[in-house]
Amino acid sequence: MSLNRATVAKRYSQALFDLLSEKDQLESGYTELQELRRIFQDNPQLSTMLSDASLQVADREALLQPLLKQASPYIKNLIQMVYDYGRMENMVDIIDQFQVLYDELHHTVYAEVTTAVELSAEQKSQIEAVYAKRVGAEKVVLSSKVDPDVIGGVIVKAADTILDGSLRTKINRLRQQLLA
Repeated sequence: MSLNRATVAKRYSQALFDLLSEKDQLESGYTELQELRRIFQDNPQLSTMLSDASLQVADREALLQPLLKQASPYIKNLIQMVYDYGRMENMVDIIDQFQVLYDELHHTVYAEVTTAVELSAEQKSQIEAVYAKRVGAEKVVLSSKVDPDVIGGVIVKAADTILDGSLRTKINRLRQQLLA
């Protein structure tokens, strides 16, 4: 039975998360995994090449060695195990799932805020603080998007939650009430 990508990512990331937590190396492991993610994102063919059975084993291992060389023992073991089981194409998924676990532990929420005009740093900070309080997060990481159709106000989207305080939505609601 073949496991799907999400299942593989959850299993490997949970095992690594538990191990790093137990060994009090969660922060350093997290930092290392972020760097590993950047390597795979900067070299999109790397995971495919490391999984490519048509390449000689020596060639694949030559690609693998720099990753292992700079890794701490637990991350090195993860990389080696993922490679040995032919799951290198799942590496970024594993790191992404680890990020989810890490963010849950640290009560970090990622949100996108949409406004009609560019927000200042102060406005972003205010939105982060208000939203963090509303959802019980310790930290909110905002990305912002400008959409003139919003007219005014803000729309905040995070995971499965949308808070729409835009003028566009208020006008549409008023229109619906007037037409009813």
